[in-house]
Amino acid sequence: MFRSEIRKMLLEAAEKIIPEGEAVPGFSVEVPESLEHGDYASNIALALAKVLKKPPMEVAGLLVEQLTTYDQQLTTKIEIATPGFINFSIKDKFLFRELENVLKVPDEWGKSDEGNGKTVVVEYFQLNIAKRPHVGHLRSAVIGDAIKRMLLSQGYNAVSDTHVGDWGTQFGILLLAYKEVYGGKPMGELGDPFDVFEKLYIEENERIEKDPSRRERAKEEFAKMERGDPENREIWEWMVDVSMKKLEESAVRLNLLPFDEHRGESAYEEVMPKIVELALEKSIAKKTTDGAIVVDLIAEKLDEAVLIKSDGASTYLLRDLATIQYRKGKYDFFRNLYVVDIRQSHHFKQVFRVAELLGFGGVGESEHVEFGFMTSPEGAFSTRKGTAISLDAVLDEAHGKAFAVIKEKNPNLGNAEKVAGVVGLGALKYFDLSHHRKSDVVFRWEDALSFEGNTGPYIQYTHARLKSILRKVDGSLGPDFEVAGKPEPDELEHELLVSLLRLPEVIEDALKDFTPNTLANYLFLFAQRVNEFYHSHPVLKEPDQIKLSFRKDLVRASAITIKNALGLLGIDAPEEM
Repeated sequence: MFRSEIRKMLLEAAEKIIPEGEAVPGFSVEVPESLEHGDYASNIALALAKVLKKPPMEVAGLLVEQLTTYDQQLTTKIEIATPGFINFSIKDKFLFRELENVLKVPDEWGKSDEGNGKTVVVEYFQLNIAKRPHVGHLRSAVIGDAIKRMLLSQGYNAVSDTHVGDWGTQFGILLLAYKEVYGGKPMGELGDPFDVFEKLYIEENERIEKDPSRRERAKEEFAKMERGDPENREIWEWMVDVSMKKLEESAVRLNLLPFDEHRGESAYEEVMPKIVELALEKSIAKKTTDGAIVVDLIAEKLDEAVLIKSDGASTYLLRDLATIQYRKGKYDFFRNLYVVDIRQSHHFKQVFRVAELLGFGGVGESEHVEFGFMTSPEGAFSTRKGTAISLDAVLDEAHGKAFAVIKEKNPNLGNAEKVAGVVGLGALKYFDLSHHRKSDVVFRWEDALSFEGNTGPYIQYTHARLKSILRKVDGSLGPDFEVAGKPEPDELEHELLVSLLRLPEVIEDALKDFTPNTLANYLFLFAQRVNEFYHSHPVLKEPDQIKLSFRKDLVRASAITIKNALGLLGIDAPEEM
């Protein structure tokens, strides 16, 4: 796109003015805050000033001299601004050419083959067995799903894995409570299993707080299950079965892309002992006096990484090592991403370092895509304390509020129920995705389900408004779009056209640091420009047929851009609201 072309121009110009053997320093090509500064701006002159030992404005002048031939090809003007920025304005004929491409193949707009041949594994929505999903799980689900969608759009082979938490001490806590309360009562006669699980888990944790010795009994129950105890295995398998059904149901309600892997931690049960043996053979791990097996990373300020606890039970860390080994063997991944909250940062530093020592892949191949914690105004959500809001309840509330607003604003809408589902879910997802993933998010009903300002419904309504305009305009130029027959765009039309054509660059930026909010923020600013355009440029009242055709194509391309960008965030764009 235009940014990469400008960057290429600047690199070639810089290489002509720097001393031989010197490397061009890092520089940026960005979108200026003000339209008067052009369509793109670069700080390359400021970066080169230190190398050339000349004032930035003088360096900028030298660069602009080298850019003369390019000026005749791509840009209508190149200007210098203090303290040394170089501003570029793109010629309309090149904007028209790209607009034509958008209109000809709308479903392909924003896609590329940049990642062709590269596999990226993305782990997200890691629900724990025997716990119904709550609103705190929303972040991992929607961030991970958006990352997968963006990767697929750029040609990557994106593989998703839920990596279900179905192993560990928490199951010992549930087993201890279940066996004491229900004994041999048939599992199918207990009603809603999640009501049972949550009540047992909350009450048993309360008992453990009063009597800490019960935690040791719970650990023993899990250790028995890990050793193959038939009774514990049967109860656990039932919990896994009903929980997996709930996970798949929740994924459908959230409109997540289908998962490629549903492997739980237990899937690695048989290979974990071999990894421990390998770690001991290579002297990477050692056995402590109490029987635990650890990797000493103290010198690297990563503490001791525990593979096997003193009671013989495996750890999350060991199971994650087995997961990396499996994924590397099956997919030979280019990148292996973990969309997990920031509290696990230390854990993943240990995992990646031990994996490197074992030869399972370098630290750079696996990455913790951490996100901030979602809380309520009262504090953290906790299943153990009974303060979690179920995901089902949030989705039901979102649908209900969206339906009420739609019936008030558009009582004659024929498919109000369906649209309400799309809008309500869009509000929830966008609320999360509009925040930087590293930010902590406070969940308030009034914020998450708002329909005004920087929200999903605002952007969805902008799309619906564009589609309404197009339905009222007779005919469609589509592939008959002719550059030569277009009028010279005014300032706002030019700005809108440049803005919509930046979509591929925005996707590139969002994938650079795996930040879906980059795309969400672009969408909001773009929707604002679109609203300004159709309020100040009444398409339906335009008497000049050449201008009418151009504005209609601009509306069509804007609608395509919003729809495709929302789709990358996992949000649908209704044609009516």
